[in-house]
Amino acid sequence: MGVAYDLTAVSGLNAASQGLGVISNNLANAQTMGYKSSRAEFSDMFYGAQSTPGNGVRVDSITQDFTNGTITDTGRDLDMAIDGDGFFILEDRTGKYENVYTRNGSFKLDKDGYVTSQEGNKVQGYLLNPALSTERNPVFETTLSSIDLDELNKTPKSTDEMNYDINVDGEENNNVDATQTPIAGIENSVGGDTALAGSALSNIEKLVAPETEVYGGYPDFSTNKIVYDTLGGEHRLTTNFYKRDVVTEANSDLTYDPLTDTYTQGAAGTGNTKYTSWLAQYTMEDYDDATGQWVTSGHREAVPADGTASADAGIIYELRFDTNGNLIDTREPTVAALATGANSTPTGQDTANNPLDPATWTPTGNQPNMEWVVDSPITGANDPLGNPADALGVSIDVDFTKMTQFAGSYNLRGVTQNGYAIGDLVGVYTGKDGVIEARYSNGRSVPVAQLGMANFNDKNALEKLGGQSYAESFASGAVQIGTSERNGYGSINAGALEYSNVDTAGELVHMIQTQRTYQASAQVIQTSQTLTQTILQL
Repeated sequence: MGVAYDLTAVSGLNAASQGLGVISNNLANAQTMGYKSSRAEFSDMFYGAQSTPGNGVRVDSITQDFTNGTITDTGRDLDMAIDGDGFFILEDRTGKYENVYTRNGSFKLDKDGYVTSQEGNKVQGYLLNPALSTERNPVFETTLSSIDLDELNKTPKSTDEMNYDINVDGEENNNVDATQTPIAGIENSVGGDTALAGSALSNIEKLVAPETEVYGGYPDFSTNKIVYDTLGGEHRLTTNFYKRDVVTEANSDLTYDPLTDTYTQGAAGTGNTKYTSWLAQYTMEDYDDATGQWVTSGHREAVPADGTASADAGIIYELRFDTNGNLIDTREPTVAALATGANSTPTGQDTANNPLDPATWTPTGNQPNMEWVVDSPITGANDPLGNPADALGVSIDVDFTKMTQFAGSYNLRGVTQNGYAIGDLVGVYTGKDGVIEARYSNGRSVPVAQLGMANFNDKNALEKLGGQSYAESFASGAVQIGTSERNGYGSINAGALEYSNVDTAGELVHMIQTQRTYQASAQVIQTSQTLTQTILQL
């Protein structure tokens, strides 16, 4: 019988030893980020019969406690902690698994701009879909990919959308003289005197000389915005607003007399639909380092009849507001072009190769499109001549839908554009929803991706890989993938890390208890040996 008691006691020693090993591992990882404490689960061994005392103890399993550890702020952009049950998803660089999973959110950038774990596994998420996204409503892909914070800023983007949110003063006086002759002295990119020809708004030239008398076309309100071409070159787009008058539908059009080089408003009619007409005039400019001045460096593709180069006086639209101050629609006149001399006679044609009608304002809706040609994006205003084959086209859809006309004052609520030059990553912010927003040196702030999150039916059945990483197993159930703040995946705390959830004091208590169990099992063996020795001495 002593041998049986010894074997039972030995099982106790073995179980206590394994339990002490678990405790030791917990204490060793008390400061490990994302570590989950473990405990040994013991069970008694097969009895064989109701009257037998049992065959000892064994470690049935080692389970982990997946409750949250303490989340501590670090202030580091790429530190992230999960407040909830989910896991970060990592690409397995060894290729053994499709993905691996971790609670350790101590991430870094590799040399290629990818977000990775400290071991080099790339963090997985849903990348931004630029084609479907708007500035205020980002749309992300539906399949997981590695997150590259530099991808969206490796190439420049030309401006193709602008939005105007401005209130123009409804009490403003009419500031455009419909019979004013052109004003000389405009500096354009060609450097010569300018005269307008073949245009419905020949004397728009006066609108780009603001130092003249008020009724010669001084803008009532002006604003400018930097826009970008396809190479990331910067160009200043200036918008001047001029109030015309309150008119009726019947006498709204402007007509042009090429003999006198003047334009006049249409004759009074019988219509009674009243609206207020404003002109919005655009010029594209580049900064000339040599002269320290902004000079026109863009133009429409209009070729003068005598073959000389041409430059654009600017693009002009008519904005029509109803009596409630709301925008009705936007209209545009015939394309205008400035020639390099008074004797040049450029003849413009539209994209369909139809002759331009100088007497018509064409409705464009509230989102017209304007097009420019930038001849030399490298040198900007230094070489903006002609229409070379390699000229860069700049086509911008302009949204006036938020424009209003209420009395009182001008209110620039905002003018936005969507182009940008190449920039360097300067910061990262991650929201609780897992959306990673990258900030760049060119002023952009872009929601690059949304972190992917994972969960499992049985976390304790995950295969432990070390480095606070796990892999899916048959017993754990199939991985469930989603995003934070949904379906129990938890939320993201940026600039923070989840520390180990090991309770050091509790582990020390368990260690004392395990020590006593070990000592008691050893005492059983010693007692059994004493009994055996007594029998031998009979």
